[in-house]
Amino acid sequence: MSNLRKPVIRTVVFADVVGSTGLYKSLGDTAAARLMTQVTQAAGETIAQHHGQVVKTLGDGLLAVFDDNAAAVQACCDAQRRLASWTHESSAPVSVPLKIGVSRGPVVLTPGDCFGDAVNSAARLSGSAAGGQILLGEAVTDALPLDLQARLRSLGSIFLRGYEQPVPVHQIEWDAGWQNSQTMPHLPTVIASATQRLSLSWLDLHQEMPASQGLLHIGRTQAAEFVVNDIRVSRQHARIEWRGSYFMLTDLSSNGTWVRYAGQDNALALRRNECVLHGQGEICLGAKPTDPTAPTVLFEVFDR
Repeated sequence: MSNLRKPVIRTVVFADVVGSTGLYKSLGDTAAARLMTQVTQAAGETIAQHHGQVVKTLGDGLLAVFDDNAAAVQACCDAQRRLASWTHESSAPVSVPLKIGVSRGPVVLTPGDCFGDAVNSAARLSGSAAGGQILLGEAVTDALPLDLQARLRSLGSIFLRGYEQPVPVHQIEWDAGWQNSQTMPHLPTVIASATQRLSLSWLDLHQEMPASQGLLHIGRTQAAEFVVNDIRVSRQHARIEWRGSYFMLTDLSSNGTWVRYAGQDNALALRRNECVLHGQGEICLGAKPTDPTAPTVLFEVFDR
């Protein structure tokens, strides 16, 4: 008799604690391990309240599945809210935000584990999220109730590691102040012409990259085609390349890269992964956009 299990359609949640390595250094192994257990238990309880199933815990995170999108998204929002106001056994307050990725598709469930492209996608989305962010794959936005649809923000398309095509990504707003920063969702412009050019500006440095150039590096070293001289910028911080129909930005850095498109309050966090540059926006190198001193490169994609 075959032991192969049939795939089933599920919504997959991959949640990870931000900065867990630093917590182990600052709190010590015993206290940090206890804290990670408390966090995953709290998140697991919230998932169970929304009829989700925790497949396994991962030390500083967890993998869970749901039958439908709405329950999964609501559980993620409630988990973030719970941890934002959470108290625990520590002599001083410690921030424990989650970075969460949610995807949907066929998976194979086994005792204590789960396999499938949706699992990989959820993990990659979690890796692209910043602390407190919940990133959703396109299939997760289907059949959401109106109150959750109103909280969706398009972040354009990013390249997840191992995927040949850019993936549309949305963020779901979960905090009480989401309406104060409401922006209209938008989709990236399709770039289909080799006449496209990319304009980059930092302080008094301005440079255009034609599609024919093919490749441009941003970094602190003079060997980079676009030099940003700031200690937070890696020697080779990021790479921009023309891939036949779009400009694609790849993070190569130690401290990370953040991309924020014009008209959006939310930034897409890149950590050794990729996103498509479209329209206008800003690229923050080595520091979050919330840091007013962050070295920020303005970009614009246009047709010459």
